[in-house]
This record gives sequence, C-alpha cells and structure tokens, in this order.
Amino acid sequence: MKLSVDWLNEFTPLSQVPFEKVLEKINTSICEIDDVEEFKVHLSSVITVKIKSLEKHPNAEKLQTTIATDGSKDYQIVTAATNVKAGDIVPLALPGTKLDGKEILDSELRGVRSQGMYCSEKELGLALESSGVLIFPENTTIGISVRKLFLWEDTILTIDNKSITHRPDLWNHFGFARELASQLRLPLNDFPFRADIKFESGNDGLSVTTTDHAHAYYVCSIQDVNITPSNPKIKSRLEKCGIRSINNVVDVSNYLLLELGQPTHFFDRDRLQSTTFSVVKSKEGDSFPLLDDTTPKLQKDLLLIQNGKDPVALAGVMGGKDSAVIDSTKNIVMESAVFKREDVRYTIRKTNIRTESAVRYEKGLDSFTCLPVIKRAVQLLKENGNPKIKVFEPQGFNHTESKSVTIKTNLTFLRHKLGKNISQEEVTEILKRLGFTVANQGEELSVLVPKYRQNYDVTIPEDLVEEIGRTIGYASIQTQALSMAVETPIRNPLRELERRVKNFLALEIGFNEVYNYSFASPTDAKLEEAHESSSLKIANEMPDEHSLLRNSLYPGLIKQAKLNQDRFDSVNLFELGRTYHKEKNGPELAEERRWISILSLSKNKPNDLTAVELEFLQLRETISELFQYLNLPNFQWSKTSRNYFHPNAGLILSYGEAEIAELGILHTRYADEYDLKRRAILSKINMELLVEIWEKLGRISHFVPPSNFPQGQLDLSLLMNEKESTESFADLVKTMKIPELKSVFVQTIFRGDSVGEGKKSVTYRFQLMSYDKTFTQERFKELSDSLVEAAKKNGFNLR
Repeated sequence: MKLSVDWLNEFTPLSQVPFEKVLEKINTSICEIDDVEEFKVHLSSVITVKIKSLEKHPNAEKLQTTIATDGSKDYQIVTAATNVKAGDIVPLALPGTKLDGKEILDSELRGVRSQGMYCSEKELGLALESSGVLIFPENTTIGISVRKLFLWEDTILTIDNKSITHRPDLWNHFGFARELASQLRLPLNDFPFRADIKFESGNDGLSVTTTDHAHAYYVCSIQDVNITPSNPKIKSRLEKCGIRSINNVVDVSNYLLLELGQPTHFFDRDRLQSTTFSVVKSKEGDSFPLLDDTTPKLQKDLLLIQNGKDPVALAGVMGGKDSAVIDSTKNIVMESAVFKREDVRYTIRKTNIRTESAVRYEKGLDSFTCLPVIKRAVQLLKENGNPKIKVFEPQGFNHTESKSVTIKTNLTFLRHKLGKNISQEEVTEILKRLGFTVANQGEELSVLVPKYRQNYDVTIPEDLVEEIGRTIGYASIQTQALSMAVETPIRNPLRELERRVKNFLALEIGFNEVYNYSFASPTDAKLEEAHESSSLKIANEMPDEHSLLRNSLYPGLIKQAKLNQDRFDSVNLFELGRTYHKEKNGPELAEERRWISILSLSKNKPNDLTAVELEFLQLRETISELFQYLNLPNFQWSKTSRNYFHPNAGLILSYGEAEIAELGILHTRYADEYDLKRRAILSKINMELLVEIWEKLGRISHFVPPSNFPQGQLDLSLLMNEKESTESFADLVKTMKIPELKSVFVQTIFRGDSVGEGKKSVTYRFQLMSYDKTFTQERFKELSDSLVEAAKKNGFNLR
C-alpha cells in the first residue's frame, strides 16, 4: 500500500515532527515500511518556460532553433517538434535531467547550442504514447518545476501489506493519520466523517431489499452529474498512490477508498433496468460482463448485487460493465456497503479477482462508516466538477449499527503480560489516545473499543496488552531472565534417531536434505498404488496439484530431482517427513506416518543397465552402513515387487519380522511421467518401526575388539540366470558357520556376450578375520575349496 505524506499532513501536522522520527515511530509501533521515495524527483529539473522566438535551424531542414524564458533567464533550445510556436508555454528538461534512462546534456546540434530539451507527455510519464511537445494552458506559471505544477512534490511511503493485514483501519490515509496522531501526540482533523450535506427529500424511487448477506447496504440517487476530467488535486493524489485517473465521478470513488478505506461504487442509473437493489447469492453458471472486460462463468454462492432481476456487480469485488459510468452519464446511483469478509474472501478465491476494494473488505470493515462516506462522496463530487448535483436520501439497512465491544481487564493482568509496572494513569492515557473509552473501578478496567477496531481486531484483553506495549515501545520493557526450575527435558527417542540418521546421510555420505510441501496432486497419489485409496482430500480447495495430502514422499523427491538433473552430475537427496492416510470415511482423524526417503540419480546412461545396477548396489551398501551406524547389524535384505519399482530391482530390509525399509529403481513408466532423463534409485525407511527396534536393540553393545592379525578376503565368481537372486548364495554361505567369515556381499555383476544371453556373472567378496592366528595359504585354499564345493553341491556354476 502506498501513502502520500502530503495527504497525511492534511489530517495531522506531521511537518511539526522530524521526518526521521515519524518513520521510526511507524516502524517500531505501527507497521513495516518497505520503501520511502520522493515522487518523480527526477522531474525537479523540468521547468515551465515560454517560447519567445522560433526560427529555422541554419544547418538542418527538420530542426528549429528557439529562445525560451523562465521569467528570469533565457535558454536556446534546438527542437524537431512541429507543434510549437512563439508564445507557447512548454516543459523544458534542463541539462542533467534523466528521462527514460538518458541524461539531457548542454550540447550542440548541427553546430547550434541546445541548453536542454522540450518534453512530450510520454517523456513526462503522463501518457503511454504522444506526438509533439506538451503545451500548457496560457495561464500556467512559468519558471516552476513540473513537479510543483502537477502537485507531485511529495514523499511516498510504501507499507508492507502483511504487517497491517489485521488492521483494516490503517488501509487508508485518514486511518493512518489518526494512528500517527495518537502515537506522536499530534492533533487530528477528523473532517472527512463530518461533511455537512443536506439531502433532497424522498428516495427518487430507489428501494433496497433487506437481506442477511451484508452487514449494511445503502444506495442513494444523484442527479445532474457532468462527466469531465478530475481536478489536479484528485488526479495527482490518485496517481501518487498508483491509481489511474478515469473521470471526475469514478475518481471520487477511488479517492474515498484511499482517503477513508471505505469502498463505494457508482452505477449509471439510466443504464439500470430497475429501481430495486438487493444482495443475493449466485447460482451455478451465472454470468455478466465485468469492468475488466471479462465475462466469467460464476460458481454457486458468490455474493452479487442485483438490480431487479439482473446482476450488476460482484459484491465488494468488481462492478459490472453494462451499468458502469460512461462519458454520457447524467444520473448515478451511489452504493455504500459493508459485506461479510468471509463472503468476499470466498469470491476472491473462486474468481481469482483481487481488487483494491476486495483487499479492504476481506480484512473485516465496520458498517458505521456507510452513511458518513455518502456525505463525504457528495462533498467531493461537488468539489470535483459537479457543484449543482441533486442528492436524495440514502435507502438501505444496517444490521450491525448497535454493535459494540467492551473488554473487562485489570492492571495486574496488564502488568503481568507486559512485564512492566505501568501505572493506571498511563494505561488510561494511552488507551484514550488510541480512541478507546476507559472506565476505572479501582484496578478493574472496562474498555470500550472504537468502532473502527471492533471487528476481529481488538476483542480480548491480550489485544489491549499489545496496544499498550507497542505505544510505550517494546524497547522500554526491560529484559529479565526467566524464573523457572531447571529440569531434565523429557527424552524423545524418535527425534534422537532422526537426528542420527540425518547426520549420517548429510555429514557422513554427503547427501542433501530437501523440504517439500505436504500437498500432492491426484497423479502423485497414484504412485504408491497401495496407499491411493487412503488419500485425503483437502476441504479448503486448492489448485489441483495441491488438492490432496501426500501419501508418499517419493513424488516430492522426484520433482526435486527433475529440477536438478540438468544442473548437477551428482543428485543425491533425502527428506524427513510425514505422510497422511485415511482408510475410511469415518470421523476418525487421518493417520500420520513418519519416513525418511532417499533418492539417488544415476550418473550413467539409462540403457547402461550394468552401470545402473552397480549404483543400485552401492546405495544398498550405504543403507546397510546406516544400520551398522545405528548399531543394528542383524538385518536381512530380500527381494520384493512394487508397482513403482522396476521388475527385479526391488528389495526390502527386514529386522526380525518387521519390514523397515525398501530400495528399488524407479519404474521407467513413472520416470517418463515425471520427465526424469536419468534412472532414479529410491529408498524409504519407516522411522516409527525403526525407533522401536532401535530402542530395544540399538543400545545393546555389538562391539567386537579388533583382531591383532591382518584381515583377509576371497572373491568367488558364479554364473547365474538373469532373474536369479544374488542373495541365495550369500544366505547359503552364512549357514556354513565359517568361523573366520566376517561378511559377504556382491562386489560386481557382469553381463555380456562372454557369459551368454540371459546369464550374469556375480562376484562375491568374502571378508575374513581371525582372532588367534595369521591366515596361511593352506587355510585360504581350504576356505576357497569349501566355498567352491558348496556352490557346486547347490547347483551354482563357477565362472
């Protein structure tokens, strides 16, 4: 939101306070300022001058040499403009001025000195396109800057909207000035709500149907308007706040929005089909042209303004095009209303239309301003080119006219919450300055909230604490150490385990942790078929890609991998997160499950299956090392089948009877669906099951003291069928109870013409350790022979 300091000064004398102090008070006690800038400061050196003489350039057919004066000094200017003559008053950019990124210089054009440049409307930012130099009226003062001429000498504050989203009273110049006056102890001129306007008797035929769809709704008839451009004051103030001037009637509505924060709307009465107005809910498929030249198909239950049987506006959001004020308008109907913020928010969400009016309505306005704003609008219309209009009595209703909010509290509560021993006099003085009415009975306080803050803003005693705290300044509250017992925190095994696993993945092996939203699309929900039926739809509708709570962490990791696949050679990711599952439609809450998921993108070509398989084995070894790191060595890998894993490339890790983890290569069907160009190896670990096992067994010491003798190893290559599991021979060896056998794992898998079609060569590595003597050649041969014999006896072929 943009605020004009010049406009604020109209309501309270900010010029009496150093500007730095004003900015400091805003930042520390009211809201955040994003930017402070002098409006169009680059035009300070563009002045009004009068052309005294004009003659042809001696060396250029299309140029003219002119002499212009600012009243005290003459300037020689060379120009190509053909629309200027002696006696014209025009804007002159002096040397040093920057327009459209170019600096104006004192230079020579074809041998004749030019001390500046005459400007067009486009160059001054007054129009998108223009031809020729801008010529001012004959009575224009010369020798002044165009900033002063157009009332642009102003400082503009850009307020961070997020910091005032709970303060609808601050979304306008008068409300902001009122707040500054209270904080800086300045007087406040509250004339906008006290416009002295007399209405013509009668309603001029207008009527309003009372309904519960609005807090308040009024219309009044205004006759004999004349559509012209707005006066310079209104035009400049709208422009400084980022709103384009349209005409002297529509501009008044926008001016009121910026001045008082109360949206209004003008209808062309002669283009309306009826004299009756009502606030209704839309039916599915309703449609009418809007001011933005769109004709959207409306969903059910959007709030509409209806004239007779015809919809003429999206209530609180945007008016209709067919009833809009146009150049030929003579009679208008003014609307002043306050709608329920929930209804306006619903319309914004369903139509994706967000206007300045809607932004204010959705914060929750109070209806007490509806009638005073009509009087102020009439005053502005008269000042802005319509002095002879006839205005008839407003018609309508106000359901919340008598609403009031009174908060009961006491000094003990306020002091305890603030952490400061503040006096009753100081509390009363601060609250009264802020517009509250305070009644005291000893230490008990009864506080009547001002109407402009009673809706959703100040409603409970804690809100009063905030008002007092921000006014005295949080920096004035002394920091004190907490007085509390130092107790041993309750141990959280799951958090401990998660921290260990994350440390291993991030610090030990260099994987990168990612964070994804807990939302998913229907496509994402189908990845793990087993969980698709338990997907949970979000009631508060979101875009389709975020319409469900996720039932798997895999889609998020895959999307992250897709974004990074062309940027990095190595993409190794993991995520710790929850999935959500609701098995039936009963009233029970959905179940949350905790996982760590891992993704590693292959560095090799997708059709290089041998290399991809080696990467798969490396990740399997990494997960095995993780379980060793957690002091859980007694796990088993076994083959599995999952719809999202490639056939014959899926494993599960079990600990006893519990399935703790899975590992597999993403099926090419899903890789294509998510536009992955490289093979993805996926794994996930069930943290809730793992923590149970870790608590029971992870604290048991499996430490074996290192041997004094060197370690040995043996390799054995076997020829197997392509689909045969590599675990079968490893499991067989473990049953042989070889005392020196420390571990056995697959070292390499080879395929090629030399091993035959449908075959693979699997090399196993046996790590050997003796604790009583050094290995001898005889013992190595003995062990090697026993492994070969076991392989032959069980149908395995040596290679």
